[in-house]
Amino acid sequence: MKKIMIVLALLLMLAACSNSEEATGNQNTANDGNSANENNAVDHGIEDKEVGFTLGDDGKVIEADVPAEEAAAILAAYQEYIDAFNAENLDRYMNVISENPEGFDREEDRKALEDTFAAYDTTYKTSDETIVKYEENRAEVYATNIVTVKDPNSEKATEQSGRQVVVFKKEGNEWRVSSLHFIGNQ
Repeated sequence: MKKIMIVLALLLMLAACSNSEEATGNQNTANDGNSANENNAVDHGIEDKEVGFTLGDDGKVIEADVPAEEAAAILAAYQEYIDAFNAENLDRYMNVISENPEGFDREEDRKALEDTFAAYDTTYKTSDETIVKYEENRAEVYATNIVTVKDPNSEKATEQSGRQVVVFKKEGNEWRVSSLHFIGNQ
């Protein structure tokens, strides 16, 4: 079961890299002894702290104003991302991943998913897919997720639900996944 939990954590937080150049050692400041803010659950090592979503008074996610054609393309790319993952088709999955992602190392992600797909049955079930931010070459898609990781040799499975924002960037005419941010439910 520990392996399943580790794999689930890996799947939910793609490996993020940080360029932190903070000084090490005691600097006689209030932060001495505190861990550096690298690759944490809140910002995953991303410089842009503006990723996220806003809830309206009714508790629903506020949708961005997006041209209809672009909205259709972005949501189609999001659906392909989910479908490729659920099919455990690594080449198809990597086709929707940015060539230069902001939030993770593309090759490390490929290797981790290759190992995971070989060892476990994995499934994403999403709902409430909403484009929450949009710029000409960048978009953020919010969704509620349930991720299930099952050991194919037993009945053991782990399930994690939460909210996720997937950041897309436009490469040529294609929308590709550049980073993701997951907030798990307790």
